[in-house]
Amino acid sequence: MKLTKEQQVDITLLIATFRCFNEQLYGIKGIHHKVLKKKFNTLLNVSRRYETDVVREMNNSKELEEVYDVMMDIILNVKLEILKDDKK
Repeated sequence: MKLTKEQQVDITLLIATFRCFNEQLYGIKGIHHKVLKKKFNTLLNVSRRYETDVVREMNNSKELEEVYDVMMDIILNVKLEILKDDKK
């Protein structure tokens, strides 16, 4: 399938967002119980499978890693700012 540059950018942003999402999910793993834990694990597994399938079709893994790193830096900075504000 031939994608336009805009479609490639959209997919790269989506997959980078999924990776950030998965990392955030992993950070809260274990705090849920019973039914919520089952839904949590299902969500995690589905998002991982989706990412794997899409990444397999795309050939821009370097670009994806760069976008993912920037997005995670933003997320971590926001988290640190929120925690810093709570200490004031």
